[in-house]
Amino acid sequence: MSTQVYLTVDVEDWYDGMAELGVDMPRPAVCASGLDGLAELVAGTGAVLTLFTVANYAPLVADELRTLAEAGHEIASHGPDHGHLPEEYGALVDWLRKGREELEALVERPITGFRSPRFDVPRTLGLDRYRAAIAEAGFTYVSDTSVLGPASPVQEIPVLSWGRLPIGGGSYQRLFPKAVTRSAVDRVDKAVLYYHSYDFGATLPARSEIRSVPVAKQLLGRERVEGVFIDVLQRYGSEACTGG
Repeated sequence: MSTQVYLTVDVEDWYDGMAELGVDMPRPAVCASGLDGLAELVAGTGAVLTLFTVANYAPLVADELRTLAEAGHEIASHGPDHGHLPEEYGALVDWLRKGREELEALVERPITGFRSPRFDVPRTLGLDRYRAAIAEAGFTYVSDTSVLGPASPVQEIPVLSWGRLPIGGGSYQRLFPKAVTRSAVDRVDKAVLYYHSYDFGATLPARSEIRSVPVAKQLLGRERVEGVFIDVLQRYGSEACTGG
């Protein structure tokens, strides 16, 4: 069986992510995003990535995003910010639409896909209303770890899982041998895997700066992710989620 693979990257700032976890890590004045390193890895391979981008981070990496978009890679939404999703339906639609429209203005391309930060589903709405909000905000597909099924008004492109473990996530791939990822991919017809822009040469704190468990969890083993990504890229290639 030949597996169709969709390599996706969440484009966000590591330091903002730590702030969301309640950990204040000063962001260096000069801070590489990792997107240039990512672009070098996929150049000339024929692979097409989908980049789920946080809109309020996008202006800081606008040139890199435009370069990747011009090279044929898909830009999708990761929300206007990396905070928690609004729990009220109308506010959620506005939040979703804001992320899409801000990205469209920046890259001057339609944004059709959405992935929530942390794969959140608003607990007060439920999955069916959440999917309806995504559609109302102008998206045609969503890529997360939930599946509503035929009732969904948007196409669902779920991240690869092995049982209840979302093995398609880069945070899992940095902890397991490459063979585990290969085995999981080979078991399915279609596999969505996701990584983070800061996995590809971004400016991150040195191990000597680790002072807490949350920081350790976000740094240890991360140097392995690029190698796993390259292994998957060379074995399977990648298509954009819009082709899924």
